[in-house]
Amino acid sequence: MSINHESALIKQVLMHQDFQTWSMTDKFLLGSEYHSLYDAIDKHCVKYHKLPTIEELKYEIQDGKTLERLFFIDTVDTDVEAPLILDYVKTRYVHDQLLGNMYNYADTSMLHEDAKEAIEKFYEIGREVETKIDLQDPTESMQKITLHETDDDISKYVPLGLNAEYDRHIQFSPLDLIMVGGKRGAGKSIVSCNIATTVYESGKSAIYFTIEMDSRSIIQRCCSIATGVPYSRLRTKNIDNLEWERVATWWANRFLDSQDALQRYKKERSFDKFHDEVSKLDLKVGNQLDVVYDPVLTIPKIQAELDKKIKEDGNVGIVVVDYINQVRRGTGPSRAGQYDWTEQIEVSKALKSMAQEYKTTVFSPYQTDATGEARFAKGILDAADAAYTINAWTQEDACFTLDCVKMRSAAERSFTSSMDWETLKIGPATVLNPKEVEAGQSDESIYDV
Repeated sequence: MSINHESALIKQVLMHQDFQTWSMTDKFLLGSEYHSLYDAIDKHCVKYHKLPTIEELKYEIQDGKTLERLFFIDTVDTDVEAPLILDYVKTRYVHDQLLGNMYNYADTSMLHEDAKEAIEKFYEIGREVETKIDLQDPTESMQKITLHETDDDISKYVPLGLNAEYDRHIQFSPLDLIMVGGKRGAGKSIVSCNIATTVYESGKSAIYFTIEMDSRSIIQRCCSIATGVPYSRLRTKNIDNLEWERVATWWANRFLDSQDALQRYKKERSFDKFHDEVSKLDLKVGNQLDVVYDPVLTIPKIQAELDKKIKEDGNVGIVVVDYINQVRRGTGPSRAGQYDWTEQIEVSKALKSMAQEYKTTVFSPYQTDATGEARFAKGILDAADAAYTINAWTQEDACFTLDCVKMRSAAERSFTSSMDWETLKIGPATVLNPKEVEAGQSDESIYDV
């Protein structure tokens, strides 16, 4: 049966000169008995820039077994179109690979791992198969394609939220991967928290994957940015009544039916009691700041979380992965550990694929060296639709610059925003950076075209 499907595929491709289907037919999809014939067809394509006919191959092939296979294919009778047969062959290949890898895993490792590790391994197996085979939808018809996206699609675009003037010119689609580079301690996580907070405050959900800082630290930073309460005092509860009220209001907005509890807090002024009360309520769906902390974050873990959370939420505006250099492709060891350059390039490609698969903008910081280049792997920026590098200047300068080093959909424009180091809030005002001040540039000239 398997020979008939593979034979039918090749017969239809050659009979109808279906080069598009042939270009999507990988050699590994066919049984080994077809590989020499595949090579013969490929050789003809390279030499003559077209698919051969069956009759032409009969004169070109010298090997007896390969020629016998070709004669057998010539006898196959089918009316099924080549793309449909290819879909079947791909599906069968995926099933065989998944089952084979899972059986092997069950025989060798499954009994030694806990539930979390087992689930991540299954996702890793699926991702490995997915990377080998093209599962993309067929190319959109040039006859039916529209010039613009729908209003609903455009409404899903998100700004960085770090500079009001910049956001008027640049917003990012749900298919984009955005990356921001900085040296250790330059403020990569601060940028991440500001972007997540902007999306959350706009009425959408933000999913934030963190590796180095725990969930509470991220939530505290976002709360400080949103409420204007100094971060250092928020962490230690050293804030006045008005600040407590802003914090309580922000916290209450994360939950359904929390306004009664908020009103009781305003009378009793016990945040701990208020916190206990709202924590018994359901979290809002469709407008949530969801933080996932995992010190050994992997691509399968991210995919598993997104499969669940994006489906449940339905209104996710951005996925933040903080940060890309520490994410691993899978649970197995790589050749040079997590800082293997090939590992990081594959992680970058995987994040871009997730943006396309889940139709949600993905943002991830990356680490740079002293020269501002991507540390360990320059190739990690290949998959990015936009990339920036951070210049935080000094705290006394009270400004924060993002220099654009890559932009696919617009001109490469950099910007400098105001920076409040007490609340960690970046922008939204445009200011001059120290070099511009020294050069005597005016605020009005920053965005002159």
